[in-house]
Amino acid sequence: MATFKAIILKGTKDLKADGTTNIKIRITHNRKINYISTDLYVNPTQMDNKTGHVKGKNQNFINLRINNWLQKCLKVDIELGERRNLMSIAEIKSYILNDNISSNQLDFFVFADHLINTTKKIGTAEQYKYSVKSLQNFTGQQLPFSEINLSFLQRYEAYLYNRGVKNGVINYMISFRAIFNKARDYYNDENIGVIPIPHYPFRRYQMPKRKVKSKDHVLTIEELQMFMNHKHSNPGEEFAKDMFLLMFYLIGIESIDLFHLKQPQNGRVFYDRFKTGRLYSIKLEPVAIRIIKKYPGSNNLINVSERFKQSKSFLHFINNYLHGENYHKIVGITQKTGINKQVTSKWAKHTWATIARNECKINKDDVALCLGHEDSDNRVTDMYIKYDYSIIDESNRKVIDFVNSHCTSLDVALNNK
Repeated sequence: MATFKAIILKGTKDLKADGTTNIKIRITHNRKINYISTDLYVNPTQMDNKTGHVKGKNQNFINLRINNWLQKCLKVDIELGERRNLMSIAEIKSYILNDNISSNQLDFFVFADHLINTTKKIGTAEQYKYSVKSLQNFTGQQLPFSEINLSFLQRYEAYLYNRGVKNGVINYMISFRAIFNKARDYYNDENIGVIPIPHYPFRRYQMPKRKVKSKDHVLTIEELQMFMNHKHSNPGEEFAKDMFLLMFYLIGIESIDLFHLKQPQNGRVFYDRFKTGRLYSIKLEPVAIRIIKKYPGSNNLINVSERFKQSKSFLHFINNYLHGENYHKIVGITQKTGINKQVTSKWAKHTWATIARNECKINKDDVALCLGHEDSDNRVTDMYIKYDYSIIDESNRKVIDFVNSHCTSLDVALNNK
């Protein structure tokens, strides 16, 4: 918390013609100092800077007034609570003098940095980092909350599209909105009438819609066979192919969840899914174990967090070698195999789900359970259900058996190396 003390400054700057000088309240916050000028003046010899008290003529009256100033400062400091930690000393001074602080004095990036550092979920913190970096590229290193209006949101959206971002625009805007919402919760306190961020531009902003339907992100069984039979010509292709198949065998696990996936327990992997926050568990089938053994991790299931600094880099590497990348002259696996589709890692999930439903005839509810989807209509019911993971295990085994019966079998016994 900030500290406050009554003092006088040395020198002649604050001396009046009658020889008196101004009593100031010194604010100390995060090892920085600022001053508030009071309406009180004393002879310099009357003030004791060590105690903050006045002696001599009118000492009782002046000390009472000093105490009133200090009480006002302390009251404001208490009302600010933990919010003061993200405020500059100048903002605290302004708040004391005006009994308020406006959104043009609060910086979005200061709060975002605090949020990233205090967010426990690594995946969520990473998503915030990407969004903040994109915003800083667009607007610079400072962004007062007062500048975030409907026009700003629309211009930022246009900026993303002009940079070639497609469906990812939605993710950027959702993260932007999430940080803004948390800032309002952090700074605003309706109970004491402190509302420094009263506006909410996202109320009028229309989130863009995805232009490509998920059902289009599917490899046919013939294309999956072509993919599985592809003989890699470089380590990048081998790695991308292995990761895509591992994601498929782990029921379409997202790249960010795979990146942070911990060591297995009793032949299963457990994780809180980044997208929904729900606990998820998958049995490791022999085909998955075969790939995992090629990339053993020190602490995690596989070593991708040791090879890549961020999950986003991991994702980009896989996708570049799946569908190709012109800048680095990478010819993708799908280009080499003649699969005329822009395949990405997400296709593993959609392909698994399509095979499960259409080929293995697994009912939709069980497919949704396997994918870790959360149905808002059943959210309350889900609270009372202890899931039988054997439903997920049996479904995944059916899909793998179907694939192995139509493609080159990669299945091996659990005790094989």
